[in-house]
Amino acid sequence: MERSNDIRFPYEVKVDAGCDFCKKNNQIYLTDHENEHPEPTFIKRLPASVAALSYEQDYRGRSVVILREHETSMSYLLEHKFLLYIAFMEDVSAMADAIYKTFKPEKINYSILMNLNDHFHLHLIPRYASEGDKIRMPPIFRGTTELDPDLDYRSIALEIRQNLPRKKSQLSECIEQLINAGIPEK
Repeated sequence: MERSNDIRFPYEVKVDAGCDFCKKNNQIYLTDHENEHPEPTFIKRLPASVAALSYEQDYRGRSVVILREHETSMSYLLEHKFLLYIAFMEDVSAMADAIYKTFKPEKINYSILMNLNDHFHLHLIPRYASEGDKIRMPPIFRGTTELDPDLDYRSIALEIRQNLPRKKSQLSECIEQLINAGIPEK
């Protein structure tokens, strides 16, 4: 608990107005129903994070799990907001389970890059037997910043959403309530 001293009531969620991920998170808070979200890659708002498809779908189901609060350092999370970090990792695990259930990959690579967005997030990259020997090599990352007009992102996102576990841990429920209560007024 002492490693989570920065988590106390009243809690105020940190937001960076210039951050692309914070802007996308704000859209989620303003949407009444997740099926109405304007971003076609949106999968689901989870207790500590937001899950979305990567624009790059070379590995079917490639997703990103984005912390709902603007933090830029895993070290800071581990030292000062450990409980938030654990809830985030529960979200990552739930997403991995949903990807396995949806697309049946051989394995999933987990990657924290933070090259394009200085907001804590983690990439889930499903790997498939159809890759042959390339499955043992690092996945290709092109840094795609635009949607592929030939892909139906919304349908892929919905498939994953339907396979997300419904049950949350008590910790995740507490963190979700804390974050929801601490979102700054619009």
